[in-house]
Amino acid sequence: SMIKIETTAEKVNEALGKIREVGTVSVRDNGGSFSAKGVEGRFSYKDGVLSIAIDDKPWLASDSMIESEIRKFFN
Repeated sequence: SMIKIETTAEKVNEALGKIREVGTVSVRDNGGSFSAKGVEGRFSYKDGVLSIAIDDKPWLASDSMIESEIRKFFN
């Protein structure tokens, strides 16, 4: 599933820092990948919109649960 969040580059960097505290982040040009708490995915940031694709997750975690947790980083 694809999650899209309107946000600033500053907020994206802040969220990546929080993810690094519990997992790993690999950043490339305007995007990259992450892994934290059993959730793996890819992200890109362009024109004020962060797009996140979840590639793998614990089987007990629903898509809506993961999206809710991700959105908490941007409130």
